[in-house]
Amino acid sequence: MTAATLNDAKPGWTPARMGVFALLVLAALWLGWKAWDVNITMSCWKNEWPNLPVCEEINGRTPQERVARLQERLAANPGDSQALVELTGLAHRPETAAGLDAPALLAAAGQAAPQDVTVLQLQANEALRAQRWPDALDKLTRLSQHHHNADATRVLAELVALAAQPTAQPTLQQALVDAVETDPGWLDRVLRAMPGAKLQLASAMPLVGLVAAKEPGLSAPLGLYLIRQLKTEGLWLEAHAIWLRLWKRPLGYVFNGDFEQNFVAGGFDWEVIERDPHRGGARIDLAGRRERGQVLRVAFTGRAMKTPLVRQHLLLPPGSYRFAGEFQSGDLRSERGLAWVFSCASNGRELARTAPLMAGGRTWQPLGVSLEVPADCGLGVALALQTEAPFEARTGLRGEVVFDRFTLVQAPATQEANPP
Repeated sequence: MTAATLNDAKPGWTPARMGVFALLVLAALWLGWKAWDVNITMSCWKNEWPNLPVCEEINGRTPQERVARLQERLAANPGDSQALVELTGLAHRPETAAGLDAPALLAAAGQAAPQDVTVLQLQANEALRAQRWPDALDKLTRLSQHHHNADATRVLAELVALAAQPTAQPTLQQALVDAVETDPGWLDRVLRAMPGAKLQLASAMPLVGLVAAKEPGLSAPLGLYLIRQLKTEGLWLEAHAIWLRLWKRPLGYVFNGDFEQNFVAGGFDWEVIERDPHRGGARIDLAGRRERGQVLRVAFTGRAMKTPLVRQHLLLPPGSYRFAGEFQSGDLRSERGLAWVFSCASNGRELARTAPLMAGGRTWQPLGVSLEVPADCGLGVALALQTEAPFEARTGLRGEVVFDRFTLVQAPATQEANPP
């Protein structure tokens, strides 16, 4: 017997088989058309293809037709939450509200899609109009924190500022306190939005105090942001209170005066003013010295430089103080030298400066000055390193200077001698 070949196994095209094949082709075409029709309809409902002419027929050409189409969808499928939310939005618009029960629709949409942005916005607006502060804050904080909704964040910032006014409703103040006690996470975005909305951060300090008093307290990034902004508003006491909260320990008038830790930007620590040390005339860093630990090193390159070179903001109540430290410079080439200068942070009025610091060999030399902080200076005082002669900041210096062991203590008030 010979082996069968592939040609032998090939089926013949009988009329019955051809009829079945034709039916299958028709079924495939019908299913493809239905799938295309469903996909087009769903895309139009989601406004994914808004320019297709067929979407006008599916969704409605006018707002009134839109309402009718949505009602038809809900009649066919009461669980269509997307249609319910859209119809609820139309019910809250004057041009399409006629004949629609907006409160009932909003209540139903709140059950069907409680986290939908449109639903939360409508619920927040209703609560704000009725001054139901806890409900409004619940919806606004969810919009701000979970949906990053800028409008909700702005409204929250305005409510925080409103609550700080003497005429504010106690119920609003208490609602904000309760919201922070429940979940302080929403406050971060609101605090960062306040300067952009032209709102003073001072109005938020009672809420900030609640967060700071609880564990884990303010995060370092948020705390430093608040300090920077409060300093620009001239609220030195509030800014320094947050600085103390971040460190959770008593601090001296000069922070990090021994230069043993890296600088914390944005707080009450040393600030290097030159942003591009590779092009500027002064390169500033912390350098190790075997017998001293770390010291502040300032290396001059001969180029022009920004002044002041280094600065620290201090909180100094009115009174008398004594500043002291040590420096070393064996090769500083300068006509007039350097000086540490105290000035009022609010207006730059100079209070005191050290004697000019000149080259003095490899020996560590003392530096110091006494100063009086007047009441009209405010609590913010700047301690800054600069050239003794302004022109040398433009012409540049050469050499290197290092500093260490800075202290600032209160001193007995200086008294002028009585005239004879």
